Amino acid sequence: MAERVTYHVVPGKHGGWDVKQENSGKTMGTLRSKTQAILLGRDLAKTHEYSLLVIHGREGQAETQYNYGRHPGSKPNFG
Repeated sequence: MAERVTYHVVPGKHGGWDVKQENSGKTMGTLRSKTQAILLGRDLAKTHEYSLLVIHGREGQAETQYNYGRHPGSKPNFG
């Protein structure tokens, strides 16, 4: 079963915005604008079968989350 991969868009330590992969300690990119960081995070998240992108505000609080793909164990809900 595929594990969910989570990316976070967070304020950078020296300005700008970082895209970080959760549980890996990796910074996938540092960009000048939040919009650029969100676009990179989205592109990275879409490369996985099941992923989450969490957008944080300037103070570090989570603002928005986007899920990509579907958990392999879940079944479609057709109502």
